[in-house]
Amino acid sequence: MEIKLPKFCFLEDKFVPWEEAKVPVSTHALHYGTAVFAGLRGYWNADENQLYVFRIRDHFERLHKSVRIIFIELKYSVDELIDITKELLKKNEFKCDVYIRPLAFKSVGPKVVGMDITEIPSSFLMFALGFGEYLPLAGGLHVCTSTWRRIPDVAIPARGKISGTYVNSCLAKSEAVYSGFNDAIFLTEDGYVSEGSAMNLFMVRDNTLITTPVYADILEGIVRRTILSIAEDLGIPTEVRPIQRSELYVCDEAFFCGTGVQLAPITKVDHREVRDTDLPLTKKIQKEFFATVRGKNKKYKHWLAPVYE
Repeated sequence: MEIKLPKFCFLEDKFVPWEEAKVPVSTHALHYGTAVFAGLRGYWNADENQLYVFRIRDHFERLHKSVRIIFIELKYSVDELIDITKELLKKNEFKCDVYIRPLAFKSVGPKVVGMDITEIPSSFLMFALGFGEYLPLAGGLHVCTSTWRRIPDVAIPARGKISGTYVNSCLAKSEAVYSGFNDAIFLTEDGYVSEGSAMNLFMVRDNTLITTPVYADILEGIVRRTILSIAEDLGIPTEVRPIQRSELYVCDEAFFCGTGVQLAPITKVDHREVRDTDLPLTKKIQKEFFATVRGKNKKYKHWLAPVYE
C-alpha cells in the first residue's frame, strides 16, 4: 500500500506543518484509548480535475453522535468540520486518492493519570494521507474466523469508533496475518457472525445480499449503508439478519466493505472456497460503487463533496 504523507495537518484550531504536529506524552487518550475517530476517503477524478470526498456530512454527523458516548466535547459543527476538511486537502494540494482521519480525544487532565474523564479537556486533530488499497481488491481474500470475540455493546459500543475498542481489532487482524490469512471475521459472544476486523461484512446466498444487523456488535457503517442502497437500486434482494458461522462456509459470495477497505471480495473462509468464485453479484456492486465514489455516476453525485471549487 502506497502512502503519501501530508505537508500540513489540523491541530487545536490551526493548520500546522506535519512535522510539528505534537501532543503531550501525558495525553489521556494515548494511555487509555479515550478518543473517537472517523475515516473518510476522497477520490481523485482526473477527467474533471476534481477531488471528491465521499459522504462527508454522514461521517461527521456520526462523529458528533460518537463523542457523546465517552463525554468528549467536539466544538466544531458538522459544517465547520466539512470546511476544515476541504481546506486541509487544498493546503496539501492532493491530486490523488486520499484517506482522511479526524480524531477527537481527551487531552491532558489535572491529575495526569486516572480513569475519571469528567475534568479532562477535549482536543481535536485531523490529517489526510495519499492512500491506496487497504486490502487487495483483485484476486480475492482468504480470511479466517477469529478466536477473539467481538467486544459487545455492553462493554464498549462498536458503533462509536472509540479508539480503545480497536485493540480488539488489532488482536484479530494480527492473529489472522500471523496464521497466513489476509484478515479476520469476528463472531459475537453468542457465536453469530459480527463483522471483519475493522469493516462490515456481506455474503450472498441464493442471489440475495445479506449483512449482519446492528445488534451483532458492528459499526453502523456508512459504506454498508451505501451498499444496501445501491443493491436496492440494482434490484438485488437484501436481508439484514443474524448470520451463523456455518453459513459462511456454504455462501455463494462474500465481501468486506468500509471506508478503508472499500469493497474487497472474499474468496475463501477458513480454507473453504465460496461457491461461486466468479463473484458476479459482488463485481456488479463493486463496479457501481467505484463509479459512484469517483463521480462517474450522476445518480449518486449528492454523496460527493468537491474540494476544488
